[in-house]
Amino acid sequence: MKLPDPRLTAALLVLLTPSASSNAAGVDCLETGPALEYWRPIREQAATSELPANELAIELVSCLGSPDPELRDRIGYELFANWLRQEKLSDETRTRLLFELSANLGNQSKAMGLTRSFSALILAEVMRSDSIKAFMNDEQRQALLDKATAAIAHEDEFRGLDADIGWVHPVAHMADLLWRFALHPKTDTKQATQILDAVRSKVAPTSVSYAFNEGDRLARVVTTLITSKLIDANSMAAWIQQFEKPQSMEKWSEAFQSPDGMAELHNTKQFLRSLSDQLAGAEIDSAITEPLDALVNGFTQLI
Repeated sequence: MKLPDPRLTAALLVLLTPSASSNAAGVDCLETGPALEYWRPIREQAATSELPANELAIELVSCLGSPDPELRDRIGYELFANWLRQEKLSDETRTRLLFELSANLGNQSKAMGLTRSFSALILAEVMRSDSIKAFMNDEQRQALLDKATAAIAHEDEFRGLDADIGWVHPVAHMADLLWRFALHPKTDTKQATQILDAVRSKVAPTSVSYAFNEGDRLARVVTTLITSKLIDANSMAAWIQQFEKPQSMEKWSEAFQSPDGMAELHNTKQFLRSLSDQLAGAEIDSAITEPLDALVNGFTQLI
C-alpha cells in the first residue's frame, strides 16, 4: 500500500484542526511559494487519496486569480475538474461555487481579469457536472447564463498565452462556459438565442486579432447549437448571414484600409472557417450550409 506523502499529511492536519479559521490552512494564494508548497502534494495525491474535497474546493477558489500559472491552471483547474468529474463535491459545495464564481464574472475590473477568466473555466465544469447530476434549478441556471452572456459581451481582456503568467484566455474560457450551456439538456430555444447573441458580440473585435484559437472555441458553441437543432434552420441561417456586412465599416473590401478593419476581417474569417470545418460531415440543413459556404468562399477571395 502506498503511504501518503508526509507533506500532504501535514497540510491536512492543519486543515482539519477544529480551531482553524475559515481559511483553514492560512495559505494565501498570492504568496506563491507557501501556496505551492501547500497545494502541490494535494494535487499529486488527489487521484489516489481520500481528501476533504469539499473544504479544499472552497479554499482553492482564491488561487484562480493567482499570477502563478501552476497555482491557477495546473493546480486550480485540474483539481476542480477532477473533483467535479469524479463527483467528489456535494450539492452544497457546488452551489457555493456557483455563487462565488458567478459573482466573479460580474467584476469587470482589469485587476480581476485572471479571476474572471478562470472562474468561467471552472463554471464550465460546474455546468458539465449539473448536466450529469443536477443541483441547480431553472432560475439558477438562467441567472448564471445572464452573468455569462453579460461577461463575455463586456470582456476587454484579450490576452491568450502570456509569456510571463501563462494562460489568461478569458474569451475562450467564457466560450467554454457557453458551450456547456449549449450541451445542457435543460437549455431551451430562448436561451440558445441568448447564447448566439453573446457569441456574436465577441466573434470579431477590432482591437485585437485572435491568435489563440478563440475563434475555434466560439465556433464550437454555435456548432453545438446547430447540431442540437434548438434553433430552427431559417433563424440559424439569418444569424450566419449577419456576417455578410462588417460592423466597423461599410463593406468588407474596406478592411485593407485600417488595422481595425483587418482585425475584424481576420477574426470573422477565422470564426466562419472554424464553424464550417466543425460542421463538415454532419447532416445539416442546406438552409444553413449554403449561406455559410457562400460566406467562406467569399472571404477566401479577400486576400
